[in-house]
Amino acid sequence: MSMPAGWYHDGSGRQRWWDGARWTDDYAPDLDADPARSTPSAPGATTPMTSAVPRRVVPVLGFVGLGLAVLGTVLACIPAVFGVGVVVLLAGFVVSLVGLFKKGSVKWPSIVGMILSVVGGVIGAVVLVVSLLASIPGPVDPPLPMDSPSTSQQPSDEPTTDVSEGRPSPEEIGEGLAVLVRAGGITTYDDMPEFYPCAGQHLYDSDVSDESLQLIADGQDVTGPEREAVGQAISAATFACDPQP
Repeated sequence: MSMPAGWYHDGSGRQRWWDGARWTDDYAPDLDADPARSTPSAPGATTPMTSAVPRRVVPVLGFVGLGLAVLGTVLACIPAVFGVGVVVLLAGFVVSLVGLFKKGSVKWPSIVGMILSVVGGVIGAVVLVVSLLASIPGPVDPPLPMDSPSTSQQPSDEPTTDVSEGRPSPEEIGEGLAVLVRAGGITTYDDMPEFYPCAGQHLYDSDVSDESLQLIADGQDVTGPEREAVGQAISAATFACDPQP
């Protein structure tokens, strides 16, 4: 059934004369005029059916901006392509803003695209900061010497293998620990005159046996069942005495 002749909205915001088969070039002179009173005296003219022709334009720019906002949010949440995501989000915001002022089009896609562009940028920035903080390395424990020090790094006097009776003094323990650490290739604490005396005192106050402490004081590596306990005591002394762990 064809639509009867009359004044109808043609989608441009103005009323146009429909002759029953096609649009003519006649437009209503007043947009607020009553279509029934402005209908020309033509046979068969009827009251207009304004709902028969769509009044809104498809929001192409709004949907394009919304799609760019979704894509930019996904890219911004990937730290490796965060910069690309920000560029796409910016493009989505601009396109959505232009679509918002498009006359006669639906506004909600443009509004959602603008909001998502801002929210996506914030989320991407948070993800980037968290990933950077997680990649910062923590403090590294100094490696324990695994092999006996070479003869070229031994002191001039050969250390005795006999363990003396009694617990060695903190100064002796600190000096022997310095020999072991340098033999392992670590010279970080040579510029810290208070480090080895402090570490010697911590080892002296620990639960390490007198025999193991005497080996450390003599510059010898501790072997046997107490080796693990000695390594833990040395690590604890290092964290306690190193001013910059």
